[in-house]
Amino acid sequence: MLNTWLISWRNTTSNKKRFFFTLLAIIVGTMMLTAMLIANETTEDVFDYYEDMYVADADYWVLSEGETYPESTIAPMENDPAVTETLHALDKQTFFELEGDRTLNERSVRITGVDDQKSSLLKIPVIEGELDNEGIVLPEPVAALLDKEVGDTVRFTGMGEAKVSAITEYTQLLSSPSDWEGAESSSFRVMAPLDLLREWTGEEDALSYVRFQTDGDGEALFRKWQEKFQGTGAYIEPVVADDLQSNDIGGLYTFFYIIAALAIFISGFIVFNMIYTSVIERKKEFAIMKSLGYTKGSVSKLVLIEMVLLALIGSFVGVPLGIWMGDAFMGALLQVFQFDMVYTLNWKGPVLTAFLLSLCYPVLFSLFPIYHAGKVSILLALKEAGVKQPSSTSYVGRGLAGLVLICCVFIDHPISYAAGIAGVLLLFPLLLAGIGKLTAPLFRSFFHYPGVVAVRNLYQQINRNANTAAILAVGVAIILLLSAVIETAPEGYEKEITSTYGGDMRITSEAPWTQDDVDKLLTYKEITDVEPLSEAAPITWETVGGERRQFSVLSVREEGPVLFEEKGTEDTYASLEKESTIALGERAFDEWGGEIGDSILMNTPNGEQQYEVVDVVKTSHHAGYTAFMKEENLADEFGWSQSYDMLLTVTNNADQALRNQLWQDFGEHLSKVQTAEEEIQSTTSAITGMNELILLLMVIIIALSSVGTANTLLMNTYERRFEIGTMRALGFTKKQVKTMILSEGLLIGLSGVAGGLLSGVLFIYATSKSELMEGFMTFRLPVPTMMVALAAGIVLSIGAAWISSRSASKIDVQASLKEG
Repeated sequence: MLNTWLISWRNTTSNKKRFFFTLLAIIVGTMMLTAMLIANETTEDVFDYYEDMYVADADYWVLSEGETYPESTIAPMENDPAVTETLHALDKQTFFELEGDRTLNERSVRITGVDDQKSSLLKIPVIEGELDNEGIVLPEPVAALLDKEVGDTVRFTGMGEAKVSAITEYTQLLSSPSDWEGAESSSFRVMAPLDLLREWTGEEDALSYVRFQTDGDGEALFRKWQEKFQGTGAYIEPVVADDLQSNDIGGLYTFFYIIAALAIFISGFIVFNMIYTSVIERKKEFAIMKSLGYTKGSVSKLVLIEMVLLALIGSFVGVPLGIWMGDAFMGALLQVFQFDMVYTLNWKGPVLTAFLLSLCYPVLFSLFPIYHAGKVSILLALKEAGVKQPSSTSYVGRGLAGLVLICCVFIDHPISYAAGIAGVLLLFPLLLAGIGKLTAPLFRSFFHYPGVVAVRNLYQQINRNANTAAILAVGVAIILLLSAVIETAPEGYEKEITSTYGGDMRITSEAPWTQDDVDKLLTYKEITDVEPLSEAAPITWETVGGERRQFSVLSVREEGPVLFEEKGTEDTYASLEKESTIALGERAFDEWGGEIGDSILMNTPNGEQQYEVVDVVKTSHHAGYTAFMKEENLADEFGWSQSYDMLLTVTNNADQALRNQLWQDFGEHLSKVQTAEEEIQSTTSAITGMNELILLLMVIIIALSSVGTANTLLMNTYERRFEIGTMRALGFTKKQVKTMILSEGLLIGLSGVAGGLLSGVLFIYATSKSELMEGFMTFRLPVPTMMVALAAGIVLSIGAAWISSRSASKIDVQASLKEG
């Protein structure tokens, strides 16, 4: 057995450069696979971590449908034996007192007062200081902007001052702007002791919410107080870990898997090319082995062990590199999303998965050559003088099949892209031959006779060269498609936000808006219309599978502001006229899992209720993870009559002065002023930032493909030793040999990039017309990405060819002629 492994190792390393480049392909493929799996798991962990931090150990909470409720409202519930721990909280809006000329909106801050900063119902990750229930707790970005450290004093307008006792990491409860620009549209958030905040405000009995923990599941207590709180202004909800309203990252996981699959595909194809060529070259060796008593199985086993050795080495080297790349990628990714988040790299599970996959995929891609090695005929192998080239008829059939498969991309189904990729692979010999003929005059002009020979050599191993160019093309095409989606997505979001935002500006208050507030807003010369918006939040509901989720329910009316686009033919507003009906945003509908006409179970301020889902609609609000109800029904049936938001229509010349005036007049309870343009910028900033990562990944993918180019040219050179030796004997210089190999590499690179650009354009066009995208993506070519692809493809292909050209120029003339 040991002898078999030693023979396989000797065979694997007999051609050291081929061994190196094949191993390099496996290492890079494994590295990218590991990195993407780690990024996928770590990203999921990051958001789970912050969701769990938001929930802490709380089971339920009592919220207010108004601004606050008296503490006496929940006193009987707190005395229930099932309640094991409580946390009281009060939110108040005010302003920082700062030196300098910062405007009111930049200084706006919401103070959350809690009765126990160390409570298990509250998870606050401290960076510096301690939670002493005496001082102010600042998030790190706020401390940095205010230039405050633990022990420094912070003053609040009209209230008082307190020392900073702790500085914390990012947490949803204290989520704050990280720069002054962001502070123009959203308030800072800090935490203070409840007693101190009550002393400042004089509200000794007011609460915004109470969190509590129960003994057991607490369902009986929940149902009991759900009924008792009706009509009190307070309502009870389960505390649910559901952050989908603020984090629409589902597509990010798909992105990770696409890149991982692409890396495996390219690396696997390189392995296939190498092992298949090796089997063809060793046919006589296998025939002799079989004539000496080796069976089909033992020959195949020998080749299989060679691949297992390569896979083992590639895994042991590639996986650790993947851990490093995954860590670097996560750092860059969270910077793109502009979150002040921390992460712990989740590498153990992904590493195990990546290790197993990296052991399997090189073997899987080699199964056909391994089987072919065992099937070698002794007589035919000893008779064969060379490699039989496919007939022109087989190319015609292959081309027709490729065209049919490529046309499948216009079938509106995700699987059609796999058919399109298969079509590209089938068509590539014809494409490579066509590009060779088209570029022949140019190569003759620029490279003279070596260029002519390079074009001719292209056809000697047309399938191998075509496969090498094809894997480059597939990589370029898929990256171009991803880049096009990312580049045009902001336009889709902008269109959706503009059409469903409901106005030009949305202002949010900590207290319900009154009619006097509306009348005052209408006196502003910049404001032409004011529309109150009721948003019941947070509201828990159940999926078809019985899992609890949480979102907001917004009020709508037909003559009011447009908050959604109707998706179906049914008139949504007319359907919502009926009692106990609701429309869901697309993401909420998908998460729910039911059908139109089914009922959804919701925990409302008026208790548990069933609502018929009458439609699914497109909306920009909470990225579609929300619901809509007729305004009157939201007040009467649902039990939510307050409006904390206003949608303003403003004149074209409205500027910063309007924002400043709003904060001046309503600053005591105003918490957020956001324009539609700011919502567009906030939604699209992370997507736009992904372009840089896409370009980086594309260069890595092209570099991986270029490893295949180098390997292919090395194999071509090895097979043409006698030919190159003859050319040298007839007067070819080393420089001309190098030029010839460089020209071959350039042809392969040009063909791969050209094929990738054409395929990418086709995929982009088909995707833009797909109903699955629903007009979200427009047909636009990502020109910068295409230019990078062209430059990187040519440069890296020439670099790969240069390595092979050096080997070709060093071929010993006499030794090569003797071999012939």
